[in-house]
Amino acid sequence: MDGISVIPIEMRVEPSWREFLDKLVDRLRTMIQDGDILVLASKPLLMAREMYVDLNRVLPSKYAMMLAEKYSVDPRMAQLVTEYSDAILGGVEGVILTYAGGVLTANAGIDRKNIGHGRAALPPHLLKGVANEVRNVIMHRLGVEIGVVITDSVVYPLRMGTRAYAVDIAGIKPLRDYRGEEDMYGRRIEYTVLNLADEIASAAHLVMGEGSESRPGALVRGLDILGEGTWRDLVIEPDKCLYRDLYPPEVRGG
Repeated sequence: MDGISVIPIEMRVEPSWREFLDKLVDRLRTMIQDGDILVLASKPLLMAREMYVDLNRVLPSKYAMMLAEKYSVDPRMAQLVTEYSDAILGGVEGVILTYAGGVLTANAGIDRKNIGHGRAALPPHLLKGVANEVRNVIMHRLGVEIGVVITDSVVYPLRMGTRAYAVDIAGIKPLRDYRGEEDMYGRRIEYTVLNLADEIASAAHLVMGEGSESRPGALVRGLDILGEGTWRDLVIEPDKCLYRDLYPPEVRGG
């Protein structure tokens, strides 16, 4: 995996899914190569697919009002959090911690950034399956063999700031399993599995940004990992997770 390149894709988000795909194909026409991994941020996809809500039409419940007061969040956002999370685990001022779409995430992944005034983007896990759709369009129109990773940002326990993770994937082998191999001193490796999909997401995150950069994607080049894989390969059930004892029973399934 020597000589890896990360190439930003600059383009404005289009208001419809067909227009977004057309513009993406045109932008990639002279850029993309066989073996590339196309990384796309979830927010432009949610916008193009009109997967957002008008906050003025959200009516908070009594429970949402209680959460809003407890964590100092917009009651309308709190209502959406209750609708789209599998469990509410706590929070801090301004943010509710949730279990949603198989990950621990702020506000069930619902976000008001870069989606337009008065709107909130729906959770990125609703995009599962879209990576394969995008991949098929790119390969059909441009005749290249590629992988696709859709990303979103999360916060990692006890670490400052956001990092990217893979929401959905298509056309890549997302894990590198070292178990059973030997380390540099001949010791048998027992537990290490490298999450390539999340590493790719983080690498692309460096050039895509989180603000007004207008870089909704990136090409990651130089990795020989095209193959079969789905987002399910990346998920650990809560009762098998290292942090399982921190989760309430409704998350652990006990």
